[in-house]
Amino acid sequence: MKTFRILTTCALASALLVYSCKKDQSGADPRYPVLPDETYKYDGIQPNANGFNPSGATEINNDKATLGRVLFYENQLSINNRVSCGSCHNQLQGFADNKSFSDGFENKKTLRNTPSIVNPGVQSFYFWDMRESSLSAMVTQPIANHIEMGLEQPEYMIAKLKKLSYYEPLFTNAFGDSEVTGERIGAALSNFVASMVSIDSKYDQAIANNFANFTSEELRGKKLFMEDLPCAGCHGGENFSGWSTFTQNIGLELDYADDGQPGVDWMSGHEQDGWFKIPSLRNVEVTPPYMHDGRFKTLEEVVEFYNSGIQAHDQLSFNLREGWNGVFDSQVIPFIDGEVRPLRLNLSNSDKQALVAFLKTLTDTKSMNDVKFSDPFQHP
Repeated sequence: MKTFRILTTCALASALLVYSCKKDQSGADPRYPVLPDETYKYDGIQPNANGFNPSGATEINNDKATLGRVLFYENQLSINNRVSCGSCHNQLQGFADNKSFSDGFENKKTLRNTPSIVNPGVQSFYFWDMRESSLSAMVTQPIANHIEMGLEQPEYMIAKLKKLSYYEPLFTNAFGDSEVTGERIGAALSNFVASMVSIDSKYDQAIANNFANFTSEELRGKKLFMEDLPCAGCHGGENFSGWSTFTQNIGLELDYADDGQPGVDWMSGHEQDGWFKIPSLRNVEVTPPYMHDGRFKTLEEVVEFYNSGIQAHDQLSFNLREGWNGVFDSQVIPFIDGEVRPLRLNLSNSDKQALVAFLKTLTDTKSMNDVKFSDPFQHP
């Protein structure tokens, strides 16, 4: 056992030496965070007029969120000190990216489009395949990812932060002492991202005055979205994400290159193919490109896909099939054994424009311009 501990220690030291060399090769200038004398207030988030609380059950602590902000923009949480969480989650783009696939620490492309960070505290599952249910566990996974940030062992992440003097008071303020652990890093990051809420869009403001501030086109789009079309069947609830509890096959392909969530399709008994998380539509105007592979560059393209482009995949969501009435009874048989008939909306140009106009009412620029969510690091 003693020999094993020695070997483990040596292996860790060797790995950190390699990382140190990579740091020197990166050519990055030293950076340090500049924080306000008075801690920013991340707590006290108020619900909208419908009672929707976008921070969910997460209890926001201002000192933990402050530490989380620094960690979110910390380049040293990548193996070669080149990227941070904020590299792919751009504040001005709704904490998403404007690329189909983001650039990792060695400029290799991520395998899926970077999702927006919007109201994560009310989400039940994370990632496009919903493989993680804990927000505090989710936030550290990109750090360990072999393409994104590359610190594949928690010990490396902890050791790098311990070398940085500015973390000692930050951890002490947040947790009562300066000990750096993976659990504490996850807790601080999750506090910060859970405070990134969307709750002040034109839509939220309209709830309180019966949508008197909506244009006629926006009202038409709202009716189409919520009543006439099956949009709200998936993008339901105040977060416009179907409560984030299920994945769907929306017929992007007849045979997906990316299978999405693993599992077995209950209808056919076949392996799931193309099942992905239903994302929130809040701030969707500023988070292109769209879909798990970033294939659509504009909202107009997305609307046209649902209007005329849904593919007849044998695992297609019932909501996107012709004739589906929402009742799971004997009428379902044609959807299991018969030919799949994708929904064709046959929308007019004015209907399409109205849908886009309504989607733009979900934009909330407050967190995108709030200094407390900005990069605190400066070059000397």
